[in-house]
Amino acid sequence: MDATTNGLHRHDLFARLNVDEIKQLDKFSHIVDYAKGDSVFKLQDKCSHIYMLMEGTVHLMLPDRGQELNLAFARVIRNEIFGLSALMNHSQYTAEARCISGCRVMAIEAKPLLQLLEENKTVGFDIVSAVSRIYYHRYLQMLTKLQDIVSQVTVLP
Repeated sequence: MDATTNGLHRHDLFARLNVDEIKQLDKFSHIVDYAKGDSVFKLQDKCSHIYMLMEGTVHLMLPDRGQELNLAFARVIRNEIFGLSALMNHSQYTAEARCISGCRVMAIEAKPLLQLLEENKTVGFDIVSAVSRIYYHRYLQMLTKLQDIVSQVTVLP
């Protein structure tokens, strides 16, 4: 797959990269197919990649300590980026990404991506700003879900 067919150049996160940078990014990206119920990564797995969903739907989930219940706090749809902990230089993922349908995912190695962003500081700043917006949007989604849960709890006298 080359830089013009993988969709990276169309994503807001990578829109300011030039053609050569997109081609370089393509060298450390690959496509992975997942079945319904598969995890792309689990809570506290070592961060190594960020991901772009090409097909399907992924839920970002927080499992309880006993791993029996999960709170899906965000829904990732086509062309959205997830696994952003790796871009923030975090050592572990802070949630689980579980496929709720068959999925095709582009995995992008974080270290070479960070090096690319270091070389082009203007684009790097734009990408970090976009990542901040994505995190904030997901934070608001999680707050809404928590408010829904709280509103369903019956307060006993």
